[in-house]
Amino acid sequence: MNRKRVVLVSNRSVLAAGIQHLLEDMSGLEVSVVPADAADLQGRLQGLAPQAIVLDGEDAATSAVITQMLEQQPGARVIVLGVQHSNIEVYSLKRVLHTDVAALLEAIQGKVSHRRE
Repeated sequence: MNRKRVVLVSNRSVLAAGIQHLLEDMSGLEVSVVPADAADLQGRLQGLAPQAIVLDGEDAATSAVITQMLEQQPGARVIVLGVQHSNIEVYSLKRVLHTDVAALLEAIQGKVSHRRE
């Protein structure tokens, strides 16, 4: 079985331990925890090469942080847990290459076919 690598990024150890326990009980997931304030966070993520990065929404899950993670881990999904508001936001990077005006109109209208770059 091909296990999915998940990295949980959180400074709250009790929350991280609970989520890690829940995820590890699901088959096919390999879960690692990295503190959100780790000086080498991006390097550690690079080394772990996760398919999913789960961020604690209370730990500076700003758009800049999310964008940086997506740029450095383009194959991963970044999932932000908003514990106080019980929400989950999922971000992924998709680059679509088109070369004509008709495709521009489709993109504006939300009808883009997802040809990968």
